[in-house]
Amino acid sequence: MTETTSTQTRAEKLISFLIAGMAILAAVITTLQTYAAGKGNQAERLSSQYAIQAMQAKASGQTRVSHDRQGAYQAWYELDLQALGADLAGDTAAAARYRAVRDHIATLSPIFAAPYFDAASGFGPDMSRYESDVYVVESARLSEKFAAYNELGNAWDNRANTFIVHLTLLAVTLSLYGLSTTLRGFMRGVFIGLGTIIAAVVVLWALVVMALPIPSVSEEAINAYADGVGKAWYGDTSAAIADFDRALATQPGYANALYERGNAYYSNGDYQSALANYEAAQKAGRSDTNVGWNLGWTYYLVGRFDDAVDTDRRVLKQDPSLLGVRFNLALALSVRGDFSEAEAEYYKGVNEAVAEVTQAHEQGVQPPSSFWYYMDASAQDLENLLLELDGNAKPWSQVPNRGAITSDQAQLRNLATSMFHLLKDTTTALEFTGAAPNPNVTFTAGAFQFAQEELDSNGEFVRYNVAATFPSGINSMVILFDYSGATPGQSEIWKVYRNGYEDPTLRTIGSWGLLESGAGAKAITYAYSDLFIFASGEYTVELYIDSRLIQRGTFIVE
Repeated sequence: MTETTSTQTRAEKLISFLIAGMAILAAVITTLQTYAAGKGNQAERLSSQYAIQAMQAKASGQTRVSHDRQGAYQAWYELDLQALGADLAGDTAAAARYRAVRDHIATLSPIFAAPYFDAASGFGPDMSRYESDVYVVESARLSEKFAAYNELGNAWDNRANTFIVHLTLLAVTLSLYGLSTTLRGFMRGVFIGLGTIIAAVVVLWALVVMALPIPSVSEEAINAYADGVGKAWYGDTSAAIADFDRALATQPGYANALYERGNAYYSNGDYQSALANYEAAQKAGRSDTNVGWNLGWTYYLVGRFDDAVDTDRRVLKQDPSLLGVRFNLALALSVRGDFSEAEAEYYKGVNEAVAEVTQAHEQGVQPPSSFWYYMDASAQDLENLLLELDGNAKPWSQVPNRGAITSDQAQLRNLATSMFHLLKDTTTALEFTGAAPNPNVTFTAGAFQFAQEELDSNGEFVRYNVAATFPSGINSMVILFDYSGATPGQSEIWKVYRNGYEDPTLRTIGSWGLLESGAGAKAITYAYSDLFIFASGEYTVELYIDSRLIQRGTFIVE
């Protein structure tokens, strides 16, 4: 045997050994790929199962709650009123019959049992707690299991797909080794070397992939999280925080638990703790607009206006259609002193609102209820800011301390006042006309006075007793005002807010039927019923003419 023949024989043996090694490695990776794909498929099946169960739990629970509230409790309530009316009329026999039927209905649904309902309290059922027990906790648990197994399935699928890449590279390696058998000399060495480098990369890459952790599903953490969601739903935020603490102790970095714990702290008024949890939730992977929205708003409340502006802008970059964030950005710009930019953002938001309502009407649908909520809330935020600047913030206000506001407060007050009226006018016009407000309203009204009618022994009117504060138990109120610039037939809308929230039962809508100018008197009343009175609180009354806010005033019921 010559030296050349001997060298060729050794090279062929080496190539055979390398091919055999690659075949074994390919077999191992194929086994790992098959295992990973199987685990991924199993997790995806469980994920789909939990998604369906979560939707079923929520849909069936909401149906049950709606039936018990609108059916059973409404019937109970109406019979209770009938019994009370019969008592007032002196018909005790009828009252007894009404109560007998009422009490029978109370046996038909758990909504009438403790801890949801106590008839002696005079309040309706605790619907939030009932909803929590009926479907909120279970729906949250199943939704989290869906999310957890979906993440698990994605992780296994990614691993399986990576192994497929490895197998492809090993196929290339085997091809290079095979081709090297047809070559001699330097080129054979190049093909063997290149194949060996690829094989080494595959081995190292596979080891790294195997070392990477696969997400785990912690039933204990999910159950604690769902319990916390349920407690937060009915307002027991302290207990909810304890449940979220349990979830995070079991599974640190649980992003949803961090976010919901932030919401619970926020509800408790602990904004610094809320911020810490929102920021931690983002770092743990919750990069959605909900977290950013809450984070930006909380930055505003604690006086970190630069962070609020930056965060709101990032959220709007993710979703420019979020009208509430648009107005939050404008508000943060206002208190930061960027008045021109703030005004531009408010007008941009108003134009977007008009376009959204116009588009909805063209499609024959109504804007979602959230649209009206954010329009009203954005105006309320400006009013809260004005009250804080005046040193008259209300207990229900959410607003940064005026000590944190270093911008020119006179300019800020002027901007906030004009934007408040812009939002009020636009919201009312869009609701009642579907278009922007009429700019040519000449109606003006003087300051409101609030009064009770004084009647004589024959029930005849004697005088108006004007006051700012009234005793508990009243069921009607008269608003006195001077006005001018009226046109008969103009739309006339009165809205009444109690402690910052509108009472829709006191809203009145009509057409102006008085003279062009003079003195007006408007009654807002529960006098159609012997059962309802003004609850204690602070009431704000607003008058709109052709959708423009003309005047507003406040009275208090003790």
